[in-house]
Amino acid sequence: PRSSLGSAVRRSNSKMAELHYYGAQGRGQQIRYALAEGGVEWKDCSASFPPSDEVKAKWTALGGNLTTNVPMLIMDGKAYTQSSAVLRHAARKGGLMPSDPELQYQVDNIIAAVDDYRTAAYKPIFAAFGGSPDAEANAQLKDVVLPKHFTNFERLLGDDDYFVGNQVSVADMTAFDIFTNFSFNLFPSTKKDFPKLAAFVDRIASRPNMAAYLASDKYTSLMAFPCLE
Repeated sequence: PRSSLGSAVRRSNSKMAELHYYGAQGRGQQIRYALAEGGVEWKDCSASFPPSDEVKAKWTALGGNLTTNVPMLIMDGKAYTQSSAVLRHAARKGGLMPSDPELQYQVDNIIAAVDDYRTAAYKPIFAAFGGSPDAEANAQLKDVVLPKHFTNFERLLGDDDYFVGNQVSVADMTAFDIFTNFSFNLFPSTKKDFPKLAAFVDRIASRPNMAAYLASDKYTSLMAFPCLE
């Protein structure tokens, strides 16, 4: 019933936002980056993987979806679900979404392009986590998928410091996520092939809010994806 879902959200509401996800980076990490850079305080409500029936029931009560509810952001007494929508909401709260419609399109374009790559990267990652590394999938990602996407990202970045309007935005947060959690960490040898993206990673990591977050236990305690080479 709608009233019980609302009650669950209200019980979870507090002055500080809550991000419900696993104690890992994954699809929730781009949201954490946006919250950190935007100066939005939040609490990680992390679960083990796979989640217990009790945890899944709690997520369903909070989010209301019969499918997937995490990553889920609880903010201002409301539950926000679906990772891309949550990312955009966090961006608007933190001032990382441009107001100009053309620039908003460019942000949406980068988010979609990043997610295309992220989705492809999950196949070898899950194989490695499952204890059965897939050498063919690793090679496909490293030698075919990554170069194709990252050459395009260097084209999109050009000589600018940031992806959209040369101003920091949520597009940079989601791009930073795949460069640090879905690529250069998996295949360190590829970083030298994309100097513009490597410089971009350093630039984002050195921003005050991001640097503070990356140095915190909040970040370092999260499970990272393994090196695949």
